[in-house]
Amino acid sequence: MSDTSGPRAHSNAPSSRGIATAQRIERSAVALVLEHGFDSTTVDMICADVGVSQRTFFNHFATKDAAVIGTAVPRLDESLVRAFIASTGPDLLADAAGLIAFPSTDGAADPELMRQRMRAVTSSAVLMQRQLERFASIEAELADVIEYRLARVSSADESADDVREQSRLTAHLLAGVMRYTAEALMTESPASLPDLLAQTRERLIRLLPKLGGRAN
Repeated sequence: MSDTSGPRAHSNAPSSRGIATAQRIERSAVALVLEHGFDSTTVDMICADVGVSQRTFFNHFATKDAAVIGTAVPRLDESLVRAFIASTGPDLLADAAGLIAFPSTDGAADPELMRQRMRAVTSSAVLMQRQLERFASIEAELADVIEYRLARVSSADESADDVREQSRLTAHLLAGVMRYTAEALMTESPASLPDLLAQTRERLIRLLPKLGGRAN
């Protein structure tokens, strides 16, 4: 169906009513997937559960899987990127983990919804693939940012190719850190996602010296 109101639905300043509707759709989609499975859950079922039309659904979400995963994707916090590149501190991996921001529909992530969402995502191969695709895009950005910092602190005998591969490796390690954080969200009860990310960073800082050296 044609949706001429789509751009407004995803504007930077949605109405409070629109935010509330999107949240209800997200919660319903996640709950129905957990109850019936992703393949058996339909847009009609979600609409009936929330009490909205298909038009309203598609004003907020392009697909069924978007309603389950959510439209807010991980991104780099640009204000922190500049400080990260300029830093020469020893905790590169932990610092890089702090670059990733997880915006939510209303600017205040709901930890319980996110826990339920992770359970729904891990229950479906399709949803897992969608989530991996999101992380793949941010991994490339992370690698570029990390390369800038590594280039400044690398020794003279390291080539540009060496630094580039180190950057890619670090970005892949961070993807694992993000998966760890997602799993922790399902089992721990942080006050908020930022609290959990800060906790993960502190664990990394304590762990890295035990692995035989700090990330530089």
